[in-house]
Amino acid sequence: MNRLFKRNYCKIVKDNYRECAPPKFKFFKDTIFNLSSGVGKSGVAIVRVSGPDSKLVLKELTKKSNIEPKERLATLSTFYHPKTNEQVDKGIFVWFPSPNSFTGEDVVEFHIHGGRAVISETLDAISSVDGTRPSEQGEFTRRAFENGKMDLTQIEGLSDLLDASTSYQKKIALKQMQGSIGQFYFSLRKDLIRASAYMEAFIDFGDDAEIDNETVEQSKRSIIAIRDKIQAHLDDGRRGERLRDGASIAIVGPPNSGKSSLINLLSNRKASIVSPIAGTTRDIVEVTLDIGGYPVVIGDTAGLRLSTNDIIEKEGIEMAKDRFNQSDIKLFLFDSNQLFNLDNNSNDNELENLLNFIDNETIIIFNKFDLIKNSSQDKWSQLKSNILEKIKTKNNLTNVQSIEISCNENIKIKELISLLKLNLSNMFEMNDQESPLLTRARYKQHLTECVESLDRYLYYCDEDIVIASEELRRALLSISAITHPVDLNDLLDVIFRDFCIGK
Repeated sequence: MNRLFKRNYCKIVKDNYRECAPPKFKFFKDTIFNLSSGVGKSGVAIVRVSGPDSKLVLKELTKKSNIEPKERLATLSTFYHPKTNEQVDKGIFVWFPSPNSFTGEDVVEFHIHGGRAVISETLDAISSVDGTRPSEQGEFTRRAFENGKMDLTQIEGLSDLLDASTSYQKKIALKQMQGSIGQFYFSLRKDLIRASAYMEAFIDFGDDAEIDNETVEQSKRSIIAIRDKIQAHLDDGRRGERLRDGASIAIVGPPNSGKSSLINLLSNRKASIVSPIAGTTRDIVEVTLDIGGYPVVIGDTAGLRLSTNDIIEKEGIEMAKDRFNQSDIKLFLFDSNQLFNLDNNSNDNELENLLNFIDNETIIIFNKFDLIKNSSQDKWSQLKSNILEKIKTKNNLTNVQSIEISCNENIKIKELISLLKLNLSNMFEMNDQESPLLTRARYKQHLTECVESLDRYLYYCDEDIVIASEELRRALLSISAITHPVDLNDLLDVIFRDFCIGK
């Protein structure tokens, strides 16, 4: 050692240098810990410890140096601070030895009382054990991924499960966390690997691979089927995006038809200003709701009318039209009493313009029907039927959904909600034979790239087998990136299992 190096690592004793050991290299990961349950006062809190020194932490906190904890057994114990020997709490610990734990490492969980002081002192006690440190954000899950306990889609499913605000979001996220979408992509990946293996064998080993033309054609047909399956998965009608962000519902209609009253009823609060003055609502007022377990974002829009001199109201009307066209479900409100007393000569153009908006995704709502006198109900029923038939014929619709309600009297609001649930169910629900929902933009990007590569393969497969094979590799890399990176050994495994090479 030279003098400069020794000055950094050794103490000076009577002008002579004393040899000392250099800092230890770390060959193992740190043991990490943190609060795994919610922050704040609670009956019980859970502190998780993961890493090679988890058992040491348990021994230090229980003051039992010879402890051999039983696997997955809740054990009552008193916990102490390793430095001060003061009692921290009395609770339960559970031991999860590697690899049968969430992270795949040795894990111990301390179930303690959920007071702030108890939690703080427990974390401080664990941090006093050498080799431990607080975990970074998401580090437990990252270690689970690195140790092969979860793939990327399962991790994203776990994230969605934690963020789920409706029962259907929870249902889909739980399926994804348990591997439903990962298994689907793994199956596609496995089929592509087999097809790629045939091509690699044909190129690298030629006649020695003993692959006939029919086998190559069969591989080509399989790739076409895989390509079509992926494309069908991509064409899911944005169901996955709607699930994460909420189905978009627009409430539209002429001024004073009850749009703001309806959104206030649905949200069970005063989300929008209700006023008899036409043009009160200018901007789009949005409310996020859970309707029958499905996430929705409902927007109250400006009243639609042909004539207004207010520049701001005109802008609001244009925004309402755009929102209407972009929404998944449209609620078009009419004032029943106003329709019934309509002066055909003065308002026919206004009504005709409104009817043009209605399409197959529109639910027509006749609000304020309770204001029509009982003696006029037959006439009103006939008028309503004529309007619905006119809409159906004029807009070439196969079916027109409609319902009568009264926002003021809270009449048939439950029936309207049931109708919304039915429409949302048709939008979101899928049978067991369908592919999982496409819940992430990342999946869509990789799958689109995969389809493009398969299209290029199909173009080149009869002209240039080398380029075609390279496109298969690209397709494989694209779909593999969704769950995990591809291992070229997978290709070799298939080749040497299925063929006798070099005979």
